Amino acid sequence: MSRPEVSVVIPVCNEAENVGPLAAEVARALAGRDFEILFIDDGSTDGTAEAVRASRAGGIPQIRLLRHSFRSGQ
Repeated sequence: MSRPEVSVVIPVCNEAENVGPLAAEVARALAGRDFEILFIDDGSTDGTAEAVRASRAGGIPQIRLLRHSFRSGQ
């Protein structure tokens, strides 16, 4: 497995409605490049992780998800 050319790291916490549009925008901006989008979920309680998974399943396989089980803060 090779490393992507670009890694975009996006911290999120209770951002379920914003994940899909943001992921799509990043994917469009990086089209034609080898990239990954890494969402770091900081203990969301609103379905953010499910929204990240849905974006991946919906056609952006470059998405990865890391979840903290509780809010860690900055």
